[in-house]
Amino acid sequence: MLFLKMLKRLSIILAVVALAVSVFTLASDYVMFPKYEITDSIAFAQSLGKGWNLGNTFDACEKQSSEKMGLESETMWGNPQTTKELMAYLKECGFDSVRLPVTWSQHLSDGPDYTIDPLWLDRVAEVVDFAFDSGLKVIINTHHEDAFWLVTDEEHKEISEEILCKVWAQICEKFKDYDENLVFETMNEPRVFGAEDEWQGNEETREVVNYLNFASLETIRKSGGKNAERYVMIPTYAASGLDENIDALRLPDDERVIVSVHYYYKTAHQSEFKDNEKVWTISEKFDLYKTFRRMYKCFLAKGYGVCKSEFGWTDRENLDNLARNATFYVDLAEKFGIPVMVWDNGITDGDDIYSFGIIDRRELRVVYPEYLEAIV
Repeated sequence: MLFLKMLKRLSIILAVVALAVSVFTLASDYVMFPKYEITDSIAFAQSLGKGWNLGNTFDACEKQSSEKMGLESETMWGNPQTTKELMAYLKECGFDSVRLPVTWSQHLSDGPDYTIDPLWLDRVAEVVDFAFDSGLKVIINTHHEDAFWLVTDEEHKEISEEILCKVWAQICEKFKDYDENLVFETMNEPRVFGAEDEWQGNEETREVVNYLNFASLETIRKSGGKNAERYVMIPTYAASGLDENIDALRLPDDERVIVSVHYYYKTAHQSEFKDNEKVWTISEKFDLYKTFRRMYKCFLAKGYGVCKSEFGWTDRENLDNLARNATFYVDLAEKFGIPVMVWDNGITDGDDIYSFGIIDRRELRVVYPEYLEAIV
């Protein structure tokens, strides 16, 4: 009898402890991950889910060259032609959306018309259709234009605006009847190519990015068809997650705008390619948390969705650490309600310092399953 009474008391104590832990966890989550109103922009951004970048394909180009190129540029950086089978495979792998980075510069006629080669535009549309047929949402953008005519300083602002808006007017015309599952992204990583502060920017260059975002958005909205209500992504300066670049982004009065920010922690843009030699420390994780918290304050709390439209790591020698760090990153983004899109440039050779690849596009197989599982 005494034993039963003790057992009953113990069960009550355990229940109270469990309740206390649950309350503490809920309170902690509320403080760490504050709630916000789910606007149309945020809801749609979240529907992008887990995304994949078709890197080093339609963005391939001869940077700073005046040479015109044809359809051969799709494969010039070593990747095969994109197939409908690849898009179906991405869906099978668990991806919800695909980003198609497109460099238009070497497929334009000379000014003043800057006409896009219709064969190039048709080919991009064909791959968009492949993705749609597989049930994927799609993002298309203007990608490496910063290596040609897109220069985000006052000196080049007007010519950058002229060409950018003429390019977007033609893209809009081509896709005006596509539904909202096709998203436009005004620019990729707009910056002053080769400048000393290329990836950090300054007050002038950040404001020019704002100007070009607004000009592109205006062009898209007035282009007719379904573009009037299409979701449009706008980047910070260089799509950077630096505090000053997040703070400097001006938000248009438009309920269907989503903010685009990239993430290459200790890799790529910081030229530190052995990026997973260890699991992140508490301090490093907190630094990442602070960046997400800043995006909450500047964008989510104001009703604007956010998409981490590129992220990735190149280190393939430390796959266990890569998987653990990637899991933390993806889970953190999910807690804030921010979709992520991994950068896959098709390079899967682990000895290559630019090995961002996960999927072998020729054989349609996952080369690094630990990495994929951490994402999807």
